[in-house]
Amino acid sequence: MRTLIHIGQHKTGTTSIQHYLQKYRQPLAEAGLYVPDTLLGFTNPSHFLLNVFALDADRESTAKILLRDAVEPAFYDTLEVRLRDDIARHYARAEALDCKDIIWSNEGLYLLNSETEYQRLNTLFAEYSQQTVCLCCFRDKTTYLESYRKQLQSLNLSLSNDPHSTRYLEEDSWLVDYDRKQKLLKAVFDDTLVLEYDPADMVKTFLDTIGYEPAGDTGTMRLNTTAKDAP
Repeated sequence: MRTLIHIGQHKTGTTSIQHYLQKYRQPLAEAGLYVPDTLLGFTNPSHFLLNVFALDADRESTAKILLRDAVEPAFYDTLEVRLRDDIARHYARAEALDCKDIIWSNEGLYLLNSETEYQRLNTLFAEYSQQTVCLCCFRDKTTYLESYRKQLQSLNLSLSNDPHSTRYLEEDSWLVDYDRKQKLLKAVFDDTLVLEYDPADMVKTFLDTIGYEPAGDTGTMRLNTTAKDAP
């Protein structure tokens, strides 16, 4: 089975893609693409627990910050075991449905920043996969940082002066060192596919890239956008 890992980046149509995949799970599965619906009971169409698990313990993401107020500390004690069990369930289900591909999507995975973290992520899927393929979109650096800044502000998360932080959004931020990011991904995954940013219909671009025909209208599936994102 081929494992597709969609890591964003933020503000590149990820929310629209994730909601589309969930809405059309059944016809996509019939075409060969399995979309996990829940992960440890969380129904968020973004598989955010993947970045919570893969990040080093001393590093943060938006999901890790927001999850602190939602779960007890003991949640993390058994996270890996329960996560691996649930992932195994999804692969078994995908195989039973005779799917050739399975896709995981979370823009927070863009915030991983070392081979160690991406390898930690890949260990969740490697034993089930003949090939693991990472998909990422690299938006214009200036507009990406501006859009991501607005997203953090909407969540009442302050920016950081620490160059290593995921909330450091100056022009020299590691978040926009695209050459380094692509080297990290290519060092870990069997293949890396770079998506072209299409503000008009990112869902169609995504489906074309992974080799699937749309199961429904893609042009109207535009969520979590700002004025700057409009075509």
